[in-house]
Amino acid sequence: MRRLKDYGRLAAWQAGVSYLLLWAVTVWALDEGATVFGKSGVCVPDEAKVLFYWVCEPASPLAILASVVNFALTATVWAPVYVAAATAQPDALAIAVPIVILHLVGLPLGIFVLIRMMLTALELRRRVGSGRASAEPPSEGSPEVPAAPGGTAPAAVAARAPPTPPAAAAMSARRMVPPPKPVRKVKARNEFGLRRPERA
Repeated sequence: MRRLKDYGRLAAWQAGVSYLLLWAVTVWALDEGATVFGKSGVCVPDEAKVLFYWVCEPASPLAILASVVNFALTATVWAPVYVAAATAQPDALAIAVPIVILHLVGLPLGIFVLIRMMLTALELRRRVGSGRASAEPPSEGSPEVPAAPGGTAPAAVAARAPPTPPAAAAMSARRMVPPPKPVRKVKARNEFGLRRPERA
């Protein structure tokens, strides 16, 4: 059961990361696609269709990248177009249904993975900040003196301490030694009122 749970967690992480990468490829294609594919000389925009895609020569290595970019555009940017077309053309259901399932599963997992990654980054930043704060040297106003191996202060610290005045030392000694208690005088035996009977 635990192994099945670990496999499910790993699959969820992979699905979430894949969904985030899908959107990353889409953003990159919208920003840099015209520069990369347009200036390559082997790729041209597919203007025959209503939607915008890139078409490259099959022998060019950019053909694989163009396929990935076209898939990302289909699943993200052009997804509403395919879903709307599926309501009028049943043939478009083969593309619209996987797109809907992709977003229903990938969107919450992508948000979960993004939140966990942000929490991990913040936790790492907090640990690095606390490590730097503990590694900073003490200020000049309060120098830190290491203790001796036995746990006592070094001799230099003891020599640096100001001497105690004699009057203060005498007062502290008087406070530590309690005063003697007064000795009670014990009465004699014949003063208690009890007398031994005299013998005849």
